[in-house]
Amino acid sequence: MKIKQWKVKRDVLVRTEAAFRAGEHEVFVIWSAEHVKADVVGELVVDSCIVPAQTPGVTAEGVWVHIEGRELQRIQLDNFKTGRRSMIQLHTHPGADVRMSKLDRAWEVVRHVGALSIIVPHYCRFGLQLDTNANIYEREEDDWRLWAPSEARERLVVA
Repeated sequence: MKIKQWKVKRDVLVRTEAAFRAGEHEVFVIWSAEHVKADVVGELVVDSCIVPAQTPGVTAEGVWVHIEGRELQRIQLDNFKTGRRSMIQLHTHPGADVRMSKLDRAWEVVRHVGALSIIVPHYCRFGLQLDTNANIYEREEDDWRLWAPSEARERLVVA
């Protein structure tokens, strides 16, 4: 699925920032929208923020967050029952480095072609900053492609 423009409701941004600022650790959030079956979508309205039950952790290799399979299944079943789909996964990193790590790729939750993965720096202490400091990746057939800041400003807007 190719989505030309993502319109994110303001209350989704507010709920996301609140979840991210809940602690000094990595936090994971999922944004969902009405399920669309078209191959190309002009605009998609993201109107739901899901904060899954999760456990943060720290190792010598870095920080991470784990979401149990039962919780992921619950989210998918809720989406199915309400005609929705998880479209964007977001999580925080402790510092300015918001590159997608090997662990981020191994534990991707929203992985269908066209989905987005957004990584927010500094545990969101300075806000989401989606068009400047966060990295936005789009899932393609073989891998995740990083958006340029100009693409983020054009394609991900507040509704």
